[in-house]
Amino acid sequence: MPDLNTFKLSGTKLVPVNRFNLEPAKPSTAFATTTLLNNAEFKVIEHPIIHSIDIQPILVLPIIENYCPLIEGDKVITENDSFKDYFKNEITLFFPQVEVEPNNGTLFYYEEVPGKSADNGGFMGRVTLKYSIKNRPLQANEKSIVLNLRQAVLNLKVKNDVVRVNGTINTATQEIQFDLIDEAVKIAFSNLVSKINDLMCDVDLFFDFKGYSKVKRNFLFAKDIAILRNPITTKSDVMAKTTLQPKATLISSPLMVKTTRTGTVAPKMVISGIRRDNDIQAEVQEEYVKSTFLLKINKTVNYPRVPNVQTSLYWNNEGPFFNNPFNLNEDFSEFKQIFVSGYNFSKLSIYKSMVQPNTFLLISKIYSLSKDLDNMRPCVTTIFHAYEEGAGTSEEISKISFQFAVRPNLSNYDLAKLKIALLQNNFIDGDPTDYFDKVQFLFPNDVGAEFEVNGNYFLQRASITADGKHYIFDLSTENLSEASILINALNNTISQYANINFKYKEIKDTSVIELNLEETIGEIVESLIDNPTKKIKINNQSISNCKLNSILLLYNQNATYLNNAFFKNYPQLISNDTKFLDFTALNPSSSGELKNVFFDFENIENISSEFSQIVSQSTSYNRYIQVQIKSQAATTGRITIELTVQDTGSKFAIERLKSEFSTPILFNFIVKNTANNNTLISYQVNYFDKNDNLTGSKNDVFDFSKASIITINKK
Repeated sequence: MPDLNTFKLSGTKLVPVNRFNLEPAKPSTAFATTTLLNNAEFKVIEHPIIHSIDIQPILVLPIIENYCPLIEGDKVITENDSFKDYFKNEITLFFPQVEVEPNNGTLFYYEEVPGKSADNGGFMGRVTLKYSIKNRPLQANEKSIVLNLRQAVLNLKVKNDVVRVNGTINTATQEIQFDLIDEAVKIAFSNLVSKINDLMCDVDLFFDFKGYSKVKRNFLFAKDIAILRNPITTKSDVMAKTTLQPKATLISSPLMVKTTRTGTVAPKMVISGIRRDNDIQAEVQEEYVKSTFLLKINKTVNYPRVPNVQTSLYWNNEGPFFNNPFNLNEDFSEFKQIFVSGYNFSKLSIYKSMVQPNTFLLISKIYSLSKDLDNMRPCVTTIFHAYEEGAGTSEEISKISFQFAVRPNLSNYDLAKLKIALLQNNFIDGDPTDYFDKVQFLFPNDVGAEFEVNGNYFLQRASITADGKHYIFDLSTENLSEASILINALNNTISQYANINFKYKEIKDTSVIELNLEETIGEIVESLIDNPTKKIKINNQSISNCKLNSILLLYNQNATYLNNAFFKNYPQLISNDTKFLDFTALNPSSSGELKNVFFDFENIENISSEFSQIVSQSTSYNRYIQVQIKSQAATTGRITIELTVQDTGSKFAIERLKSEFSTPILFNFIVKNTANNNTLISYQVNYFDKNDNLTGSKNDVFDFSKASIITINKK
């Protein structure tokens, strides 16, 4: 069994410890064009994010055995490989056979459709396939691995390139449909009937399955941020279920180090004691982790034309055909930028697909910190790595690591309103019935766009992983001053900015990354619709208050109703607060069944007001002091404070405008672990008037071993 230290219990779910639980990522790239000669070999990969594992009630009958393969090594896994079962070593597991064929005798269908002015028309078409999963002939000690089709991608071939189109999967009927427009219709027909191997289209089927693999990781001296207040930490404490903490604990100890240190015991001995108490190997930890894996199966789809029209797999609105009705144009753009009224280019760039109908590439102009799906906390983790070489009394810190996840600043409410705007501006292809379900939004990661981060020296050196809509940053530094600057920015909710530049074929676009704990992105309002009682149950899943502004109601047949007035005087939802909303109060003229609701909300956070609880959290390495600015003269419009930690030489500059004087500043810095510490901080205060003229200066020294508040008095 996997080491339970890998997971923690959250309600009825086992969720990973110290992992961001983000929404599922797409297993493949859609609409990406790659050179045939340079196609990289696809490997079965472990999903970068381990998702929650639901704990289901145990049923006495019927008993269904689930078999999970034990996957060892990192070699390429194919559909013909076999594995040992994780629980029963005597059982061998195989992948079932997957077959693909035309669906109900029709492979390809198209129609010529007119444009909006009944001229300059184009084509709309589809390729329809049926897949089947069949067990291989097996012996008594052999079993099949359960596969679930997650995504299907049709690879259309043009000269030296591949155009990929996502499919719509119906797992109940085991049908796949690929919707095409214009040039993609021509390319698909050419591929399906071609007798040249390199021009035959194929389909990639991505199946997921559960399995166990061995994970090795270097030992990190770090503790769960939720239990740092406890003076004694045991293994049972780490495994205990933690409840949502007040927002102050988010920043109470950004460096996850042991909170107490008794006597003069060197940290090296403390680390050894923790390892000994928890049976942790000094060099490497080995665990078996249950994860979701992806298996790619590729099938060629090619059916040459036959002279008998009645048996043709190719149809249009006039019936079956076998001749080629198209002139192929290989020079086309996959996306065309469109402009939708009400959506300014400074907030969102919208590109319409020229290959697949009702598909739009969105580039949000702002990327913000994401929230964790399990606890709705910001996806920010700071880890302190201990140094244990040498005598143990010199510098005891080697480096500090930061991990955080950012995502587009577009809520479900924003995307729902965008769908309505696309319909109103005539950007919906074909029949608008059920357009809410037909519209598909893609993000830069989905098309395999190249990206580069610049404009921030610290962030642009990070290792960045793309996962669905998210970018996960992982950066480490041995420069304690650099680390303290970022920690202070997070503590005081001072935004850190960077540019992220996207490049995809003819598209070049730029977004801004904003790091701010008070500006995290996530769907914090959970809603449950009860049509029989005409009520909506809502719950604030966040640890902060939530202010509701608007609600968008979606009924059957795509009827929508927007209510901006109902929440004008509605009280804020506190953390874990549950309320019930009446259908008739939201929409007095409502009729029909309510399908979905979307909320426009604000996350009301005030982290900086909690500073008084945090200063006492200082440790031997990690120090906190509070800077308070007293009431100033009316002529003073700005104050700058320059601090120097004499022990390390670290320098920090803080600026406050007149409107911010009353808000205290939480200042964090890291000191070396030496026998004789210098506990002095020298600082200079500069006073400026409203015209930005320097009106006065003050130099002073502060001893952080005797007090924890620096007071900036009136000039």
